[in-house]
Amino acid sequence: MNVQLAERKIAEWAAANAAALGMSPERIQASYIYNPGGFGNLSIRLTDGASRLHVKLAPPYKRTRLQQWARVSDYLALHYSAPMLIHEINEEVVPGYPYGLVFEYIEDAVPLAEIHNANEIRSAVLKIIAKLHHDEELRELLPVTATRSYAEAFEEEYLTRFTEDLDGIRESRELLKDFVTDETLTWFGEEIEKLREIISQTPAFQKAAVDVVHNDLNGNNVLVRGDGSFRIIDWDDLTGQGDAAMDYSVLLWPLADDPSWPNWREKVLAAAGDGVVERLELYFRAKLLDDVIDVLADYVEAEQVPEYREEAQRKSKAIHLFSYPKYLAKYEANS
Repeated sequence: MNVQLAERKIAEWAAANAAALGMSPERIQASYIYNPGGFGNLSIRLTDGASRLHVKLAPPYKRTRLQQWARVSDYLALHYSAPMLIHEINEEVVPGYPYGLVFEYIEDAVPLAEIHNANEIRSAVLKIIAKLHHDEELRELLPVTATRSYAEAFEEEYLTRFTEDLDGIRESRELLKDFVTDETLTWFGEEIEKLREIISQTPAFQKAAVDVVHNDLNGNNVLVRGDGSFRIIDWDDLTGQGDAAMDYSVLLWPLADDPSWPNWREKVLAAAGDGVVERLELYFRAKLLDDVIDVLADYVEAEQVPEYREEAQRKSKAIHLFSYPKYLAKYEANS
């Protein structure tokens, strides 16, 4: 991806559509927003000196997810602190990105992940997503395919992705040879199958997946403003056939090994019940494995963005090298 080309193309498009965006065409500037979670979508910040907007562009394989967000954006903004949608982009402004959305820019905001004492905010988010999980009105607005189980939801969210990651990692083996061995790659495949077997044998995963879930509720997707209010962003993966345990696991992952975890576990138990708590433990396991395997896929993908390659690869390598021995110590000793 050519970052400078993307910035220029978006600035030109914004100038031509300034009236619809409420911006001054003569002063528009565009700047790339680095996403530490990966390089799938393309995010650009627009400003005319007086106001700012956030542009999110999707490659073809993510287009339908972004279009779904657009269809329910007003509902999400009203009920779930999502950003307001300003404009849809139905043309390929940047090569390789045929669709996009323009949102309000969340001013004076810091990601939840960067806030040291965030218990009050995290509790507030917990209450909102507990309501989300049972929102039948929203569920009716989302596409529903054949009924699937919680096991199938877990398979799609983690195991399928891990398998795809592993294929990509093997294809780019040379990039990782300094710190990832062939034995490690073999272990990845074995561990994916081990998780698949555990999920298939756990009764709590065999029920129908009917929860409305955000699916990517990590600390970078909750933006906290100076007045204590917050916005929940990145609703691309919203589904009405998901697992509430997925949202709880990603939101509470930073506290999984914290002394306060029993208190948070009780909050989840009170809000969602023992089935969710049982599945939550396996989602935590998958989340740690995500920091072992998926970050290596991010390492490989960073080759596509030379301007951020060094920073992204340094971070991905560090996360992998920290998480791999932690995973082995926590789960291999008990297998």
